[in-house]
Order: sequence, then C-alpha cells, then structure tokens
Amino acid sequence: MSAAAGGFQSGPQSARLLGLGGASTAYTRDIAVMYYNPGAIGLLDSLLHVSVGGMGTARMSSFVGTDSRRQTRQELQPQPSGYFYAASRVAPKVSVGLSINQPFGYKTVWPGDWEGRSVVQEARLATVYVQPTVAYQINDNFSVGAGFIYAYGDLRQSRALGQYDNRSTQALFEGSGNGYGANIGLYGRTADNLSFGISFRTPVTLKMDNGKATYSGVPAIDAGRFPTSAGFRTDIELPSTLSVGLADRMTKNLLVTFDFNLTSWSRYDSLNFELDNASRVTSGRRYEDAMAFRVGAEYTATPTLTLRAGLSYDETPVRDEYITADLPDANLIGGSLGLSLAIKPNLLLDMGYSYSRGGERRARVNIAREAISSIDGTYRTAVHTAAVGVSYSFGGRASRATQQ
Repeated sequence: MSAAAGGFQSGPQSARLLGLGGASTAYTRDIAVMYYNPGAIGLLDSLLHVSVGGMGTARMSSFVGTDSRRQTRQELQPQPSGYFYAASRVAPKVSVGLSINQPFGYKTVWPGDWEGRSVVQEARLATVYVQPTVAYQINDNFSVGAGFIYAYGDLRQSRALGQYDNRSTQALFEGSGNGYGANIGLYGRTADNLSFGISFRTPVTLKMDNGKATYSGVPAIDAGRFPTSAGFRTDIELPSTLSVGLADRMTKNLLVTFDFNLTSWSRYDSLNFELDNASRVTSGRRYEDAMAFRVGAEYTATPTLTLRAGLSYDETPVRDEYITADLPDANLIGGSLGLSLAIKPNLLLDMGYSYSRGGERRARVNIAREAISSIDGTYRTAVHTAAVGVSYSFGGRASRATQQ
C-alpha cells in the first residue's frame, strides 16, 4: 500500500518506492514514478511494463486527558489500499501510461466510551486517483510528461452528541464525490550517473453533493435541529505538490536518491457540512503548507536481489491550536527497508516496510474558537506501513532485478 506522510497524504505509491523512503521524483527504475513525475516515463523502452500491489497502513495514536490523566488508544484499524501502473513506448519519442492509486486518506477509530466521543468516534477518508499519462522524449537526456487526474473520494465521520445524557445519541455524516486535476513533470540526465526531476501536481476539489447526515437518539424537542435524516454537501480540498528530486549512481551497484516536496495544505481551511435544513456544521482546520525531505539508497547485491533503505522527515501542516482527534498529526521522522527479487528475468517481487513516529502534540481547548472540535490533552502518533507488489515486463526480459 502506502506510507503515511504529513497531513492525510498517503505515499509513496509502490512497494519499491516505499523502501526508498519515497525519494522517487528522479527514480526511473519503477513505472510508479509516473505518479510523482510523469516526465520520467518518456525514456521507456518499447516493452509493456506493469506493476501491481498493495497492503496497508496502520496509524496509531494515543491520548492522555489533561484533567482525567486517562490514557486512550485508538482502535487498531489498518487502512488497506492498492496500486496499478502500466506504461509503454508507442512511438519513437512518445510513451503512454496509466496509474491508479490512493494518494490521500486516513482512518481513525476511537473507543465508543472515550472522553472525546463528542468530538469524534470514527473518521475516515478514502480517495482514488486515475491518471492517464503521456510523455515525450525531447532528446537522449530530457523528457517531459503530463497526466490528467480523475479523483474519487468518500468520507465518513461519526460522533456522540455530548449535550445529551443518552450516550447513544449519535451524528453520522457520509458522502462521496469526485474532482479533476493534472500532473506535469520534467526528467533530465546531466551525466551518465546523475539525473534530476521536477514535477507539479495540481490541487483537486472533491465536490460531495450527495451526502447524508443521520441523527439517532435525539429528543423529540430537538428533532428540528437534528433531523433523523438530511442531505448535505461539502467540498474536500486536496492539496497540490511541488517536487524536486535527484538520483546519483555513486558506484556500479549503489544508487542514492533525494526528494524535496512542498505541499499546499493551506487549501484545507475547514470542513463544512451544508445541510438541507439550512443548518451548517463547521469544523476549522486552517492547515499550513508543509515540506518533506526524503533520502533513499538502492544497492544491487546480486543480479537477482536489490536492497533498499530510506529516511524521511514530514512536516505536519496542523497548527497547535487546530489539533483534532480525527487526525492528530505531528512532524514525522521515518525509516524504511525494502527489496526486489527477480523470480524470473522479467518478473520481480517487490516488498517494502516503513515506520514513522511523531513527537508529542498538546491540544488545548479555546472557548473563543467554537469552530474547533477538540479536547484538552496530549497525543502521540506512530505509523506502520507494509507493501508487496509484482512488476512484469511483457515482450522482453529485464536484465537485472533493478530494471522493469
């Protein structure tokens, strides 16, 4: 699947790139690079390359209440995901490809009786990006590419209505929608051993116009404010990402990669549900733009075995005063390991694992900020990710485990 990054971004989007810590903008040994830099597939050969895989991410947070001193842990709810990539050269200078992956999402489930149940009990967002891509080889060293993005997402949030004594009084919001965007990139080689990549993926707005709000256990006197069922609409603002990467073959068997990413999380200002009965449920977010730094290394141990390792630092976009229990994010420092094994000359098995840990975050309730749903206390977060995939080249043979 994919490793969690700052905010609710999930990436990288393949088992190989997971092992590299996500440093992939200038990495051309995996066609999954078309999601990060569509220009990089412009130098493909004429074979049809296919990569498919998946598994899951487990994001685990704990909370200690300031007043209660009671510790609560999230329920373990791994979020499964998967990816599919295919690409080939179709003309002397033109390559095309298709990617299907899940770049944004989270899943948070707290125990039903925890002290923040009126803030959130369950929160989930899942997205799918479908990106047809075309790339053009300018010359032997440079290529450019662009992809059209169709995005689909679905949202689910539930919480208790804490103003009532009945703990079974609940509010549930469910909706789905789609949006569109684009992805452009440039790939270049300045020497036999050095390459670089630059890419920009545009923001996407998921318009959810068919949402459904369900209230249960509400006293009859408040049925007008909290109807049993009502439609709602909302927009989910997914950010743009600017990426710059380098890849350096330091020795015959060792490749080192580096990535810098800037993500426009400031688009995610609030999460608002506009109900059919003219009421509005507002939750402030006020995210900030955030940076990430990634370094990866790939070592060809034998003609059939390639080993990978990576380090990453993801800056959180969540301000201290806007920490919420649905996604108590933090600055994450992570490490990853991976390998590729050539089962056959044209068939590779890819595996990767990463672990990230965030620092302690203190949430404080400010009664002057009514739009912020929070509870006073301290969060700690850790993320485990595992991925397994296979890569196959039709019509020819890959000469070593590091090639498609």
